Amino acid sequence: MEFSRVADLYEKIEDTTKRLEMTDHLVSLFKDSPPQIIDKVVYLTQGKLYPDYMGIELGMAERMAIEAVSRATLVAKKKINQLYKQSGDLGLTVEELLKGRFPPLKALTVEDVYSTLDKIAKTSGKGSNEIKIRLLSRLLRGSRPKEAKYIVRIVTGKLRLGIGDMTILDALALAFTGDKSNRP
Repeated sequence: MEFSRVADLYEKIEDTTKRLEMTDHLVSLFKDSPPQIIDKVVYLTQGKLYPDYMGIELGMAERMAIEAVSRATLVAKKKINQLYKQSGDLGLTVEELLKGRFPPLKALTVEDVYSTLDKIAKTSGKGSNEIKIRLLSRLLRGSRPKEAKYIVRIVTGKLRLGIGDMTILDALALAFTGDKSNRP
């Protein structure tokens, strides 16, 4: 499944304040998701990679994300910081910086995004910050502007879709049983 589909639905969810509309968008996303990646789609939608009890977090500070954006866009960190200060959203900043460039040759998949973010989360030890920056930079270079916006928001812990766990459970129940009363 292409990550652009996920990013498009995130944008629709972000554009509404109506819980029922959000749920409908999530139902659509979950129905379209192949069974082998539904867990990844759900976790990414929550802005994480694993359940909370596992204690695995992305562990990327904002300054590291800015460095990765700088490398991916070939724009100086100083300029990125200025744009970020104006917009207040690093995701919007990277989206703006990537607009107008040639689209990537290969479409980014949910598996590509999840796998790279998983590597970032599990990288530790000496030199790990550099590896994390390199991995994120490579991922951003291979993404479209809207995809990059949501990737950066996930990495920095600022996805802000306004979706609670109960909304996700309702959407999963509706997508797979047709009735939200079947949620756990």
